[in-house]
Amino acid sequence: MKPASITPITRCSLLAALRERGNDVILLGYRHGDAPLTELAQTVRECIRRALVEQLDAGDVLAAGGVGRGALATRYALAKMERESTEHRSAYLFSYNETAPTPEETNALSEVGDWPVLPRKLGMVSGEFKSELSLDAEKGPFDSAKAGAPNPGGPLITNELGSWLVGYLTR
Repeated sequence: MKPASITPITRCSLLAALRERGNDVILLGYRHGDAPLTELAQTVRECIRRALVEQLDAGDVLAAGGVGRGALATRYALAKMERESTEHRSAYLFSYNETAPTPEETNALSEVGDWPVLPRKLGMVSGEFKSELSLDAEKGPFDSAKAGAPNPGGPLITNELGSWLVGYLTR
């Protein structure tokens, strides 16, 4: 499935593009990104809970995701919430250059079902990144995926992949 439209992000950031389209954005960063996956995921879970209580109207949904280890933490958080029958209302899970889990993290993911079931899974990989996750919709975990050009530096997510993501998230 392709996004409804792809609007190139040329003069603004991904965050600005999402805000311009009426999306609220919660940007989560970790002081200690090398903390255990379960601790990182707990922070994601708390952000989702707060968004549900403080921001969302009854019909609103979330898009949750991350970059690198943040993508892995979000994946675990949503899968755990589903395993516990905890509402997350995430329609999309996006992953950009997701970090491969350690053997211990693989076991933790396995305990919660490996991937959340409900959200549409969007995978993005920039050209220089070697992902262990297949971007093939038939073989891999993603419903839709895109490999982009190498990141030349500057924005965290390339304009090419950011534009692709905005196309999905702002339908």
